[in-house]
Amino acid sequence: MDVLSHFGGLDELIQVIYQGFERFIVLSTVNESAWTIYVGLKGPEGRWWRASWTARDITQFVGSKSSSQILASFAHNLSEAFVKGELCVGDWAPDEGARINLTLGPTSKKPVHIPLVELSAKEAASHATSILSAIALQAQSRKCRLHPPSFSAQTAVTAGPSHAKSVTQVHSPPKKAHTPASASTAPPQVEDETRAAQRKIKALEVELQHVKAAKKAKSKSPSSEVEPKPLATRPPKGASLANPHKKARKYQEVEFESDGD
Repeated sequence: MDVLSHFGGLDELIQVIYQGFERFIVLSTVNESAWTIYVGLKGPEGRWWRASWTARDITQFVGSKSSSQILASFAHNLSEAFVKGELCVGDWAPDEGARINLTLGPTSKKPVHIPLVELSAKEAASHATSILSAIALQAQSRKCRLHPPSFSAQTAVTAGPSHAKSVTQVHSPPKKAHTPASASTAPPQVEDETRAAQRKIKALEVELQHVKAAKKAKSKSPSSEVEPKPLATRPPKGASLANPHKKARKYQEVEFESDGD
C-alpha cells in the first residue's frame, strides 16, 4: 500500500507561527519517499530546522494495520491543522542543539509532535535560495511581480469555466436600472459634470417653451388668420341697385305721336 499517496494535500503548504516575540515560517512538502517539514526562524541569523517522515514513520505512528481510510483521514486532519494555523514550536529554546519539535493540533485530543533537527548554515542558505527560486518562477506568470495584484481574485472568478473548480463562484445580485449616482457616493468631478448637464437641460427646456409660446401667439394674430369673406347678398326684388335699402324708381314709357297724326 502506498502510504504517501494519501499525503498529497500536505504538499507545498506554507504557514506562519507567531509565538511570543518570535516568528516562524513552516513549509510542508511531499514526494514519493517522504513527508518533509522545514521550520525557519525570522531574524538576523536565518536559522532553519527540518523534520522528515517516511512511510515507515507514518505507519508506526498510525498503526501498521491501518486501512487506507484511516491514513486518508489522518493526512486530512494534519492538512486542516496546518491550514488553520493550529501548530506551534514545542519545547522552544534558542540554544543550538536544543531539542524542539513542531506540534500539529496542540489543543486536539491527540496532538502530533514531530522532532526537528537544525540545519547547518550552508544547508539553511541553500534551502532559502531554493525557496526564493520557486517564488521567482511563480512571479513570472504575473509579470515578475513578487505579490499578485489586488484584482487577481476578481479576474479569476470571471476567467471562465476552466477555473470553476478551484475558484469559489460569486453570485452578484441582478442589475438594476441605471440611476444617477447620489452625492454621497459619486466623485466630485462626476457631481460637477452632472450638475452642469442638468443646468443645460433646464436652459434648453426654457428656450423650447419660449419658442412654443411665440409660435402660438403668431398663429393667433389677425394678420395670420384667414377669415372667410362674406358672400354678397342679392338685393330684394324692386330694390335700387345703387342703394339696396331704397326702392327703385319706376319710369313710365314715353310714347311719341307719329308725324302722320
